[in-house]
Amino acid sequence: MNYSRIVLFSISIYFLLVLASTIATLAVGAGDATQNTSFLVTLEILGFIISLLVYVYLAYKQAAKTYQHAFYAFLLFWIINLGSSWLMNIFLDIPLLALAFLFPFLLSVIAVLLGTVLGIQLRQKLSNGMVQL
Repeated sequence: MNYSRIVLFSISIYFLLVLASTIATLAVGAGDATQNTSFLVTLEILGFIISLLVYVYLAYKQAAKTYQHAFYAFLLFWIINLGSSWLMNIFLDIPLLALAFLFPFLLSVIAVLLGTVLGIQLRQKLSNGMVQL
């Protein structure tokens, strides 16, 4: 197991999603962001694409136990995500709504599975293409 890679990818996903959310919220405005459904859907789709690309890259780089590494990265990401949300609830009084985590969680599961499959296929195609040259 490459634990440093798992930690690196989990933290990378978290910070990339926070960065995307921050930039989008600054562009729209915090008051408008929480009230605008199309903004929230767009933000979730952007988060899905970012997560998908990170999992594709993880699967491309990690040849051994690829699914296990992706699952552990996913698990650590959600521990970080829920932990930071819990801390924001305690210190900043930001409400913690379980339903707000359901849709992103489902999108994350899809991103892990799809990204891992695509990353494995990409690695195999590139290694087969280099052998045939």
